[in-house]
Amino acid sequence: MKKKIIIILVIFLLFAGVFVFAATLRISKIDYKGNEKCQEEMLEKYLFEKDIERNPFVFFFLSTFQEHKTIPFVEKYEVKMKSLTEFEVTVYEKSTIGYLKYMGENMYFDKDGIVVEVATEELPGIALVEGITFDHIVVNEKIPVEDQHTFDTILNITQLVNTYEIPVSSIYISKNLEITLKIDKVQVELGEADKELSSKVSDLKSILAVMENVDGVLDMKEYSQTDKGYTFKKK
Repeated sequence: MKKKIIIILVIFLLFAGVFVFAATLRISKIDYKGNEKCQEEMLEKYLFEKDIERNPFVFFFLSTFQEHKTIPFVEKYEVKMKSLTEFEVTVYEKSTIGYLKYMGENMYFDKDGIVVEVATEELPGIALVEGITFDHIVVNEKIPVEDQHTFDTILNITQLVNTYEIPVSSIYISKNLEITLKIDKVQVELGEADKELSSKVSDLKSILAVMENVDGVLDMKEYSQTDKGYTFKKK
């Protein structure tokens, strides 16, 4: 009888030890892939809202059998266990090329002009579009501008600066559809939206390559045949 009690006690202690070990275990490393815009700190914030979710068994269970969490700018994500305490999270981001400010929120839109995300966060490398007026914005619907010409202008310039990877912080579009870019300390005046916009942005990419730590206004409204270029005025 004593032998059986000892065996039962040993088994109980073993199970208790395993339970305590499993309960106190924490994820030591996560490799994030595919997150070009979303910073790891933001992903961590949403994936691990509670401390218990840092337990590898809890995290694996929730990621495998429960509906994934809603994370700003993320279409979906996949979780892979590499070891007991190491995971790999592959992120598939929503396509965003610009954003507007409305009612204190940042309204991000994609290449089709559809608002895909509303957030307080400001993503690095995404330009703020200013000068546009509207009385409402609805997620999963197009930017509600007054006319198609304005809508096309927004999409055209935001796609161009993204295609040429120009670090624009803001894009101002006037009522006459004249475009002004803000790049660090340089203000770039591109002029009318319909006047050789693509070639101007291409030229701007080359110009920026030789401009460092400058403060001023680059006038690209017209190409000067006399000076063989554009006009730059230092502040």
